Amino acid sequence: MDLKDKKCIPCATYVPPLSLDEKKRLLATLSSEWKLTHDDSRLRRDIKFKNFKRALECANTVGIIAENEKHHPEIFLGWGHCDIEVWTHMNNNLVENDFILAAKIDEALLKYS
Repeated sequence: MDLKDKKCIPCATYVPPLSLDEKKRLLATLSSEWKLTHDDSRLRRDIKFKNFKRALECANTVGIIAENEKHHPEIFLGWGHCDIEVWTHMNNNLVENDFILAAKIDEALLKYS
């Protein structure tokens, strides 16, 4: 099953982070715009736009997905850009939910290509 077809499962207790090999394997299934940051403990995608309106539309799209999945990224919005950072706060690292959310964001952002 593709990551975009899975559902984020809320963390009720501590969930161990993925191994670096598993992070890299899942990262390879996402848009090449996603990068591992913060010592491989976060996912980040920086998206450029021609104006603020399109960046805001992108932020709103990501917000709707986050609410539906009950998994919320950091969204940095400004003129001509919307940057998204994803990680699981409970363990301050990455779990499968983070990659599921990123895959759903990728699918939704195809309309901005």
